[in-house]
Amino acid sequence: MFKSPFKTTRSNWSTSLSTVVGMTLTLTMLGLISLLYLFGEKWQEQLREQVLVQVFLEKDMDETAISRVKKQLEAQPYTKLADYVTAEKASQSMEEELGEEFVDFLGYLPIPPSIDLQLEPQYASLDSLNWIAEDIGSVEGVTEVEYQKVLLGKLEENLRRASLPLLVLAGLLLLIAIALINNTIRLSIFSRRFIIKSMQLVGATRGFIRRPFIRKGVWYGIIAGILAFAVIVGLMALFRKMSSNMLEAIDIFTFAKLFGIVVLLGILIAWVSTHFAVNKYIRLRQDQLY
Repeated sequence: MFKSPFKTTRSNWSTSLSTVVGMTLTLTMLGLISLLYLFGEKWQEQLREQVLVQVFLEKDMDETAISRVKKQLEAQPYTKLADYVTAEKASQSMEEELGEEFVDFLGYLPIPPSIDLQLEPQYASLDSLNWIAEDIGSVEGVTEVEYQKVLLGKLEENLRRASLPLLVLAGLLLLIAIALINNTIRLSIFSRRFIIKSMQLVGATRGFIRRPFIRKGVWYGIIAGILAFAVIVGLMALFRKMSSNMLEAIDIFTFAKLFGIVVLLGILIAWVSTHFAVNKYIRLRQDQLY
């Protein structure tokens, strides 16, 4: 009879604990990288939501025609919110910005009525806005379409500059994390190399030998992922005491995505590492085990 890899002994508990702790620390690092990515994604989405498209209408349009244009724009997939701005409101806002009253002096409202469009984030780019402006301009009653080309161009340029270094850093840290988890699992299985060889000697197939180790490795990944997520949440709660708006940009959905990323990474890396580690010791001759 060979010794079961799941037999509860002090040595097994020590090995399991050190494996889970090592994986937890590494997954915490990966989770922090993922959190940084989610922060950036959320921040980028918020910036793009601030992009406004001003749709100027004909001055003599009646309320029915304006309502028709507004409904037509609201029905478009790129529109998140459409806000009708009367000529009076637009002129009053301009007077407040300039600090001068010019409407009474001119005797008429110089700014035509308009509809301010807030776009869906995925459409708030220069490439999309070029064809969106053409599409809106073809609507009956629309005289002009304006959007902040210079500001949007600078936004996209800055996002590109910031994304490349972060992607390189994330890639390097991911490789380091995978190597650390792989090494931790290989050390864990090293202590059971004689059990693997004993199972092989009594006729067990490779799949049968791998199965219990992979199952246990996956459980390590799940436990380490949950613990890593708890550590990350604890760190965020700690930083929130220093900065009250630390968690304002993160909602429940973002937390759920972070939890899924960390746990799935733990399961995937543990499964792959365990598979290759067990295969290594299966291929070894008995004299190479010492």
